[in-house]
Amino acid sequence: MSIWPQLRRLKPGWYVLAGLLFYSVAITASLLRSHAEVRELRRVQLELVDAPQVTAPAGLWFPIVGARLPQDPRYWPGAPREFRLGVSQGFTFTDQDAGIPIPHGTPVIASGDGVLIRVDHDYSELSPEAWQALIQEVGQRGATEEELDRLRGRQLWLQLDDGRLLRYGHLSRVREGLGSGQRVYRGQVIGYVGNSGTDGGVRGTLTGARLHYEVWQDGNYFGSGVDADTMRLHAALLFVGP
Repeated sequence: MSIWPQLRRLKPGWYVLAGLLFYSVAITASLLRSHAEVRELRRVQLELVDAPQVTAPAGLWFPIVGARLPQDPRYWPGAPREFRLGVSQGFTFTDQDAGIPIPHGTPVIASGDGVLIRVDHDYSELSPEAWQALIQEVGQRGATEEELDRLRGRQLWLQLDDGRLLRYGHLSRVREGLGSGQRVYRGQVIGYVGNSGTDGGVRGTLTGARLHYEVWQDGNYFGSGVDADTMRLHAALLFVGP
């Protein structure tokens, strides 16, 4: 039996009421779903707030991504530098010896958060004759701080937030846009491996690419005054990556 005759006898107002009832039910269901979604979102937010924050471990990053401590003892702080009657004041990272290829132009990064206090954009090499004269002088009486400064080539000095000073030497260039007084963060590219201040650099070649890297604190370079075994134990804790 068809229901259409009965429906035709309904007054128009009933259709309106039925429509309003359907609309209210739909809106109520939608609001319930929305409230449920909001409650779930708030629950997730609270879990994120209460969860332990995941951060990179504190410590220095190697100045070249992927590098490791030098294998050759000549490239460690305290290693003799007989040509100038002194010792090295830092690490030297060279191709393959530090575990990875390090060709001329390899990016160099900030090992920690801090402020650049020296940026050698305008560095110029000594002439080969002047460099040879300098080598003869320091070979006879040792090198002054000013002469060591020349031998480190193009440099960046980074004052870390924890008070330590990092010196990067022999750079081919400094990253454009960086300047003294500028803040940098750990992992930021700040320069590029080169051979400035060396025999190859003054002759205009790309041979002997390296990064000289010093860590200073309270006026002493890392490794100063300790024996080689103790320094190696300390060095194993100095870097945390990357």
